Amino acid sequence: MIPVKSFFAELKRRKVHRVAIAYAVAAWLLIQIATQVFPFFEIPNWAVRLVVIMLVLGFPIALILSWIFDLTPQGIRRTDEADRDLAPPAGMRSATTRNIPEKSIAVLPFENLSDDKENEYFAAGVHDDVLSSLAKVADLKVISRTSVQQFKSGARNLREIGRALGVAHILEGTARRAGNRIRVNAQLIDARSDDHLWGETFDREITDLLTLQSELAQRITEALRANLSAREKTNLQSHPTQDILAYELFLRARELFHWAGSGYSPDKGAHALRLIEEAVERDPRFALAYALKSRLHSEVYWFGYDKSRAHLEKANTAAETALKLQPDLGEAHLAKAFYYYYGFRRYDTARAHVTAALRAIPNNADVLIAAAAIARREGKWQEALSNTEQARDRDPRSLLVLWELFVNYLAVHEYTKAEGAVSEALSISPTAPFFILAPGAIALFRDGVTAPLRSLLGKIPRNFDPGGAISTISLRLSLMERDLPEAERVLAACVHEKLEEEGLSGVAGALDGYIVPKSWYAGLIVQARGDASAARAAFERAKQAVEDDLAHCSEDAKSLVMLAMIHAELGEKKNALNAASRDGVLLPISRDSFDGPILATTAASVSVKLGEKDSAIQQLESLVGVPNGPTPGILRVEPAWDSLRDDPRFKKLAGG
Repeated sequence: MIPVKSFFAELKRRKVHRVAIAYAVAAWLLIQIATQVFPFFEIPNWAVRLVVIMLVLGFPIALILSWIFDLTPQGIRRTDEADRDLAPPAGMRSATTRNIPEKSIAVLPFENLSDDKENEYFAAGVHDDVLSSLAKVADLKVISRTSVQQFKSGARNLREIGRALGVAHILEGTARRAGNRIRVNAQLIDARSDDHLWGETFDREITDLLTLQSELAQRITEALRANLSAREKTNLQSHPTQDILAYELFLRARELFHWAGSGYSPDKGAHALRLIEEAVERDPRFALAYALKSRLHSEVYWFGYDKSRAHLEKANTAAETALKLQPDLGEAHLAKAFYYYYGFRRYDTARAHVTAALRAIPNNADVLIAAAAIARREGKWQEALSNTEQARDRDPRSLLVLWELFVNYLAVHEYTKAEGAVSEALSISPTAPFFILAPGAIALFRDGVTAPLRSLLGKIPRNFDPGGAISTISLRLSLMERDLPEAERVLAACVHEKLEEEGLSGVAGALDGYIVPKSWYAGLIVQARGDASAARAAFERAKQAVEDDLAHCSEDAKSLVMLAMIHAELGEKKNALNAASRDGVLLPISRDSFDGPILATTAASVSVKLGEKDSAIQQLESLVGVPNGPTPGILRVEPAWDSLRDDPRFKKLAGG
């Protein structure tokens, strides 16, 4: 038997009470019309009585239908089906099994009601400002932007959204702009019961927008009974810029900046930089925009799109400008952290800035991801996993967060948890290409089989190859499978001259985040064909490309180990050993526990190529089982180890 309280809660969830009220009002109107109009047309009294009887009989039918069916954007559907569509997808964690904090909230995107759709960024700006203000309150759990953005359109079952995001409260609203007037409507809902806790409509001049946003954030903290420090109270009254157009430019740039599970294009970064330059030109005191500008320059440098030190100098200048304008700005400290992280691998200094950022913006998932990234570089893998899980709690539907979770669990060889992160991501975005490939990568590392990854590559659109990353995976797989015709086909179809590596297809030479010359793979293929002359010509071209990179950054460890591999293929033993030695000094595992094992494994493959088999096996013995190092499965399939396969010591390592 259903408890009385649960029964009434279910009536409310299915909106039966709304139908009852609407039906009663409509029935009363129809009865009034019948009693007043029917006599005028000399319609018999029995017709009036018939209308009343039909309306009375229809009342329970309407209630039953409202219990069974629901009105959705897709039309009338059974309530159970609509609930399933809105419920957390298979594989996604639901908050029903977690302890949801009372002081927790998700601010859903505000609906733009303006007639001019150009004002879409106006509504986004109102939403963003309120969300950013609340995220600075340490006493609240506030869901990050990426996750709430996925509920921008479509039917909203607030109870299910609350469970999916792990919050007790939801704020939703609308924004309308007409000339110099604005209207913002907001309501706070208890996501556990659908109870309306607070709501208000604000009608103001556009010049009062910032005051309105502060007032709105203040009302929400009061409704949630959040404890605010003096600094947090001040923060609620502050705003990133007074220039609305500059803020819209910032929002557009940030939208391009965030990786979306579909690959990152250098074109997006260039476009974002142009937009952010416009923003700071409009408002030279826009500290938040300077912080984003710094991060964009740091990423262009780190991911190999342009290794010139000019990007680092611009990243530092922008971060320093942001900190000078707002010394306590969390995003500025985060930008400074990435400057030290990406530019110099100075993880201790980066950690200090991340700590400052965490104090300022405790609910920001980006900060927690940065803390996790630093921890794994320092070999603190449990701390890295803990921080990444906290980031998932704050941004449960972020593909970036779930990717980091997958990468970390894959690195520590916790394959079941890695599969869980992938499943969760695919339930959110079934077409995210790198997540589609991730199960194949797990099989490759765990079992040493290439077939699953090869099969999954077939699900990726042929025209999708950001930075050549898909081509890299396919080329490496083809070489593992000794399928030279397929390798040649992939290379011929690839339009990129430099190919990105995403870390999904092995360890030796798989320099995650590095841009590998296309001529390197051309050399490997023709060498396998037995064409020594063509191989030498290709490797010489690859050497020139890497040396050009080193001219910009002479101490880049990944460029050095790449150069060592090329020297080894060219038979230049002394140069190969020298480059590999420099790489080992610059970035040993003790300095970087994430890239270090990859570079050390690659250096071992150089030793193999140079005939230093004993040295190579000694290196591998210290690397197998290390987080982010080679696995027995990888050793069984990578061609770099072919000359070691008859050695009993190698057989033991590859046997698991």
